[in-house]
Amino acid sequence: MSGNGETVVDLKQAFLRQQVRLLSQPLQISRDWRDRAPDEGNGPLREKVVDEVLHKLNAIARRHNKSAYSSEALRHVAEQIDALYWESGAVSGGADEQDRSGLELGADLAQPETIEKLPEEWPTGEGEDEAAVARYQELRERLFELSTQRQAQRQRFEHYKQLQKLVEPFRNAHENVQPNLVTRDGELGKELDKMRIFMARVTGKLADVRNNDIEDEVQMSNTEEKLAGILGAQ
Repeated sequence: MSGNGETVVDLKQAFLRQQVRLLSQPLQISRDWRDRAPDEGNGPLREKVVDEVLHKLNAIARRHNKSAYSSEALRHVAEQIDALYWESGAVSGGADEQDRSGLELGADLAQPETIEKLPEEWPTGEGEDEAAVARYQELRERLFELSTQRQAQRQRFEHYKQLQKLVEPFRNAHENVQPNLVTRDGELGKELDKMRIFMARVTGKLADVRNNDIEDEVQMSNTEEKLAGILGAQ
């Protein structure tokens, strides 16, 4: 891993991307192409025709490079190169280093389970550089620290991701939440206005019925009084 956090695969992919960028440069012909062009029986080639053909050729090359050398393809090639490199290293005698460190060649040191397998102290041999051993311990501690921070960040990310799912229904609040609120232009406000009109009509009808009942009672009372007066006079 480089100092800026890039892995070996990232560096290989960056190199491949640079080469593809060079291949994608527009093709240009030399200025003295007329002197090198074959002498055809139909006369010399016109410069406009050559420019049109060159323009179409560059367009075809750009489309080909864009489709054939995508980021996914470059990543796949870089991973294959890295895998072949480690396989060739294992065949050429890297087994001793593998036994001493307890890790397989090509192990991903970004994985927590791989970091846990790192020995606390590098197995020293005869003539081993003490500065390199101390450097290993320093890097190991730093790697453990970064791994712990990464796992904490990953847990925090999962927590925030769960919270995002919980608040997902409120993403379009104007459409999902606003209609359920009592606002001037909200759907619930419109329904309440309809309810007020309906209640006013019902109240008016009830008032009319009550007034009619009172009038009927008054008329009935007057009729009874008249009958009582007539019967009393007899």
